[in-house]
Amino acid sequence: MPLFEMEATPRGRRRVSVLAQLPLLLGSAFVTGLVALSLPHELLSPTLLTGLALIVMATALAVALPWERWNPNTLIAVAVIDIVGIALIRAELLDQLPSVGILAIFPVLWLAYGFRPWAMAVAIGGALVITSFPFVFRGRWPTNALEWSNVVLLPALIVGVAIVVNLAAAQLRRNRQRLVESMDAQAAMLRLSQDSELLSRAIIDTVNAGIAFYAADARLVVANRQAADMARLAGFELERPPYAGDDVLMADRETTIPYDQQIIPRALRAEEIADHVEWVGPADEQIAIMASSRRVHRPDGELLGTVIVAYDITELAQAIEVREAFLSTVSHELRTPLTNITGYLDLLEDSIDPADSESASYLRVVLRNAAELRDRIDELLAATSTTSPLALEPSDVGAVLDRAVAALHDRARSREQRIHVVRDPTADTSARADRERLQRALEEIIDNAVKFGPVGSTITVTETVMPSSIAITVEDSGPGISRGEQTRIFDRFYRTPYAHHNAIQGFGLGLTLAKSTVAAHEGRISVRSTGAGTALTTTIPRSGPADAV
Repeated sequence: MPLFEMEATPRGRRRVSVLAQLPLLLGSAFVTGLVALSLPHELLSPTLLTGLALIVMATALAVALPWERWNPNTLIAVAVIDIVGIALIRAELLDQLPSVGILAIFPVLWLAYGFRPWAMAVAIGGALVITSFPFVFRGRWPTNALEWSNVVLLPALIVGVAIVVNLAAAQLRRNRQRLVESMDAQAAMLRLSQDSELLSRAIIDTVNAGIAFYAADARLVVANRQAADMARLAGFELERPPYAGDDVLMADRETTIPYDQQIIPRALRAEEIADHVEWVGPADEQIAIMASSRRVHRPDGELLGTVIVAYDITELAQAIEVREAFLSTVSHELRTPLTNITGYLDLLEDSIDPADSESASYLRVVLRNAAELRDRIDELLAATSTTSPLALEPSDVGAVLDRAVAALHDRARSREQRIHVVRDPTADTSARADRERLQRALEEIIDNAVKFGPVGSTITVTETVMPSSIAITVEDSGPGISRGEQTRIFDRFYRTPYAHHNAIQGFGLGLTLAKSTVAAHEGRISVRSTGAGTALTTTIPRSGPADAV
């Protein structure tokens, strides 16, 4: 471990002091050996022995005392003891071994390195003591320039080295501090990254959906258990191409989807998938899934990968199938007896004596309600047939609109309402459309405006012709639709609180039928309501659906 790292802790500073003493101790032992060989009589010198004893004592103190419990600056005492010991040794051996003063480099460098800059004063003072003490010891000061140079030269050299070491140590401390801060920041980022990964993993494993993420090179990065189970049912593994299986059917539950048209291959080709429904698995384990995908890009636009999410909607799909079967069965079962009732009512109407006005009025009420009931049954039947293929052909949308308005004329008149059509009579309103289905959709929208428009109000129907599409806006002056209700008015069987409160007839299927029909034409219906009145705009392309035949 580097010294500048060890000094960061109390125990580390103690180790530094021991390491600093070792070279001084070895150097002193080497000097002692030289003296023993060359100047054995000097070994009996009290001054020399005292100096060596001080160095040994300083080393023992550095090892034995619990310096980590005290102020770090107390270690300066060890260096001071060393300096005194070196001064005594040099004073005794200056004439025979003048280079012994180099031992001063060890405590001086330690002071310069191991402590704050103010310790340099102790180092400089120590160097001066080492070089000047022999003159004090002998009682004779330098008498010429050469002797004074001996006093000054060694301290100058030692101090110069000490300054360089001190500056280097300060730089090392700064670098160490920056390194520590950088490591702390990286550790914090690593912890944050690990926490984010754990959180993401927990979310992925907790949500009730199959989630898979593929890198830009089509390599699976992460997937949860639900996604793996769905892939297993389909007959493939998420991490192995071609990412498609044999047991995958379209929403009709009959048509097999080719490998290249299945969810993952499409998503990896950069296709945006939204609410795609298909059935996966063998017949005895088949489930319905609804999948979406999205490409994920870094802020600089680089592709990071593709995320695919699939939900198990088996219960919902089966419920819809049951509902459709129920609606179809009930509608047909109701229509048959109603047809017989209406037929016999017609016969009864023909047999009533014209003079019997009271019976005739009763019969008209029955006929009117029978007609209303037939309309409701027709709504139910229409709700079960919205997925049937379109019969597209060149059509005059303006003429289709006229027939829809005419069909609602009597109903509007019964409420003293007026249907006002705004259009450019010279505009070309030709388009490819299913005339009957489109007329029924427009009737439902206009009928909705009639029901909710005030008695005696005007329903405005505006036809706008554009180069690639035709828009028809139906606007009433009724109570309006709140923002929350606007998201639900196209749901099957949804009826607004206003409709319930005012007992407005209907099953809540008209706008559902209209929207599905317009969507089949690859058009759209938009809603605009500001609290007073509602405008529904139907837009259909003039060319018809791209896949129409």
